[in-house]
Amino acid sequence: MALIEELNQQGNFLFRWRSYIPGVILFLSLLYLPYVPYFQGNYESNLYWLSGAFLVSFAGLFVRCFTIGYTPKNTSGRNTKQQVADVVNQSGIYSLVRHPLYVGNFLMYLGPVFILRDFAFALVYIMFFYLYYERIIFAEEYFLRGKFAKGYLEWADKTPAFIPRLSGYKKPNLDFSFRNIWKREYPSLFGIIVVFTVFDLIQVYFQEPALRAVDITGIWKPFHTWFFGFGLIFYVVTRLIVKTTKLLEVEGR
Repeated sequence: MALIEELNQQGNFLFRWRSYIPGVILFLSLLYLPYVPYFQGNYESNLYWLSGAFLVSFAGLFVRCFTIGYTPKNTSGRNTKQQVADVVNQSGIYSLVRHPLYVGNFLMYLGPVFILRDFAFALVYIMFFYLYYERIIFAEEYFLRGKFAKGYLEWADKTPAFIPRLSGYKKPNLDFSFRNIWKREYPSLFGIIVVFTVFDLIQVYFQEPALRAVDITGIWKPFHTWFFGFGLIFYVVTRLIVKTTKLLEVEGR
């Protein structure tokens, strides 16, 4: 098999599992987390650091939401079985970068990595992400080039793959759809909330042994109650809406 076909085959395999394999980074982070002391030695200061890391992940979610809010049906999807594209998105954020959803994913996973405050681990994450998504991007662009030929190449020649340019923004062809974002990105928001709640609980468990020595429920603080509670309610309600109604359906999205 020629290398180009082999890379395409690898990329399509990773494409099908792209929502799960980055979980390796979260798992490694969890293994490392018990050895990470509180920022400045106390829970309150650590909570500020945790909030900063959360904002990094939330910035990634914002990039994803901004992208999906303007994209048409059968583009920028969560499909896993095969590549799908009815058109090549070239307006909106796609006029600045070819793979904005992966930029968003990078930031979403970078947030938990920041909690560890370890430069070497951050470099490992960046290298892992690069090698992993390089194959996926190759497979996607191989498909798009084959389907759209010159139209795709002209856009790709002037638009960077991953690091956005800061000029040349083109107004999106479609109106912004909040309902499309709500329908497609509610699992991402809940996932971020779960990850940060679990990470904080693990740090409390290992940094404040007196709490777990008396009662393991003592590590659960008011912050966890409202933060995780909001996420859980939002997820369950949205899931019911998506599965039982057409409230979030948008024509052409």
